[in-house]
Amino acid sequence: MATGVGIINHNISAINSLRTLQGTNNKMSNNLKKLSSGLRINSAADDAAGLAVSEKMRGQISGLQQATRNAQDGISMIQTAEGVLDSVHNILQRMRLLAVQSANDSYTSYDRRRIQEEMDLLIDEVDRIADYTEFNRKKLMNGTTIGHANPADKRVLTADVTGIVVDADYSITVLKAGTACNIHGNANIFDGADADNIPNLRDIGVVGTQELHLVINNNTHVLDLHEEDTLQDVIYKINSSGAPVKAGLDQEGNDLTLTAMHSGPKFNISFGDDPDGLGMRLGLFGGVNGTMTSQMVAHDAAGNPLNRALFTTGGHTIISITNITQQAQFPTNPGLISVPGGFGRSLGVFVSESRVFGDRELARPINSLTVTNLYSARPAWNDINGDGIGDPVDLTNSGLLKGFAIHIDEELDYGILQQTIDDDTANEYSLLGIGGPYPGPDFTAYWPGAYGQDIDGDGIMDFGDPFAANQIDHQSATPNRHIWGTGNTISLCTTRLSIRDTRQVFHIGANEGQVIVTDFGNMSSETLGLSWSYRAEGVKHDGTTRLLSGAKTQNLRQYLSVQTQGDAERAISIVDLAMDAVSKKRSQLGAFQSSLEKNIYYLSIAEENLQASESRIRDVDMAKEMTEFTKNQVLMQSGTAMLAQANQKPQSILQLLG
Repeated sequence: MATGVGIINHNISAINSLRTLQGTNNKMSNNLKKLSSGLRINSAADDAAGLAVSEKMRGQISGLQQATRNAQDGISMIQTAEGVLDSVHNILQRMRLLAVQSANDSYTSYDRRRIQEEMDLLIDEVDRIADYTEFNRKKLMNGTTIGHANPADKRVLTADVTGIVVDADYSITVLKAGTACNIHGNANIFDGADADNIPNLRDIGVVGTQELHLVINNNTHVLDLHEEDTLQDVIYKINSSGAPVKAGLDQEGNDLTLTAMHSGPKFNISFGDDPDGLGMRLGLFGGVNGTMTSQMVAHDAAGNPLNRALFTTGGHTIISITNITQQAQFPTNPGLISVPGGFGRSLGVFVSESRVFGDRELARPINSLTVTNLYSARPAWNDINGDGIGDPVDLTNSGLLKGFAIHIDEELDYGILQQTIDDDTANEYSLLGIGGPYPGPDFTAYWPGAYGQDIDGDGIMDFGDPFAANQIDHQSATPNRHIWGTGNTISLCTTRLSIRDTRQVFHIGANEGQVIVTDFGNMSSETLGLSWSYRAEGVKHDGTTRLLSGAKTQNLRQYLSVQTQGDAERAISIVDLAMDAVSKKRSQLGAFQSSLEKNIYYLSIAEENLQASESRIRDVDMAKEMTEFTKNQVLMQSGTAMLAQANQKPQSILQLLG
């Protein structure tokens, strides 16, 4: 750039030097920023594209670091649960030892009752572990880590989640609420006719102390009755024994009556081997070892029939289930619109020998039997191929009706809507959702010979024919077939049951959806098959309480029994199944913990590699930057000197004035 020698108004050389010096100063400042921070990119101006990539990597790195901590927390959670399950295993091992011990006939009933006391305490301890085990105030072993079952009306049913479930809402219609087993003694068994003239057990030949064995659901409760016990003493001892039986007097106030606390033929009352014959001497009759006996008619001394039964089996519970969520996704029964009060179409009609519907009961609807359907005179429920035979509903892939148990209220009243089936009127069948009048099922195959009479002449023995009194509540030997007879009631009440999957989700990656899911199981004694609890009005009763009927009982919970040799033998297998369930859950948790540990190793490698990549993009090369800084320092010094020289240049013109 050429300038005139005599121009002093604009010192172009100084301006040029200043501009260069300012540029060098900016570069030097940038060098200092990078050297002091250690970063090549301190702002978007340094490298806009590099900054974007670097920030994205930083998000990944911090996500991986948190994912590692998440996995470590998950391991701690699993170790808490697995350590507790070790205690459960120890308890079950002790229970198995006691069962094997009690199965040896070198022990008396007194010895076995002492063993039973320890068994009861151990079962209670299993429940305490299930209820109290927590991590960060989150309960682990009571089923809440698997799912929730929320009924709209707990007065109709409650439900427990026992395994992996699918989110769904169901309409549950109780077609028939199961009834309880009832036993009545003979009239006036205590007559005070012996020498003491006192109505007590001595009147029926009891000498000293003898044993009464009450057997309910294959569990025996042994009671000691003494010759001086009166009828009131017997009632008190039965109600205080912890057996799920309500004892009292009949309407005349003379005879001993027993009613099972739980409903259904599973909880029929019998007297086992009745070693002292007390059951028979008390005039009590029951099924042997849980078998089901038809109603028997009692007679007075003159041989006239009495208007009551000596023994009535517990009746089955029958429900209809309809899926009312995501009908397009989950298959429903195409054969029949649901029973009244339901929504959509029925998944099936199911039967339970108690009031509990678990995986076993819900796995096979009544209408999926590949035999002549109970309602063979009309199109069968779920008759997909139109052959009049119920076809199986394949719910395998949908996951419906899996992983939960429904408990129908033990004191469910029929008062909502009930109907006695004793003829073939149309309205009774419409209550069942059949929609018809129909002749009804042919019972001849189930009640051959004297059991049935073709009164109406239609060629089959069905609802159109009156039944004799001894056919009430008859249960055929064929599983899953329940026969309704005169006097039975159909209970139609519907409520909604919502099932939700609440398994534990561990986020073990940097991005959305990088999760693994597990659960800690339901380790309650009832889920493990070690106890059964009375449920009524939405409450699970397991202690002294007053029933809605006003009767009192010491305990509404039934424990696994080892009070007889046979009970102890069965208890060994039941405890083995419980141990298998705990072992399976421990194995699952162990595998899950191993997976988390491997995941932590992977996360650390991924984090290391990402940090190295991000460092190459964002971190400064100190050696290179120092070289650049040194160069700029020299240029800064040179520029400053040249600016000083440029500022001196105009002064030489002033010498012309001299």
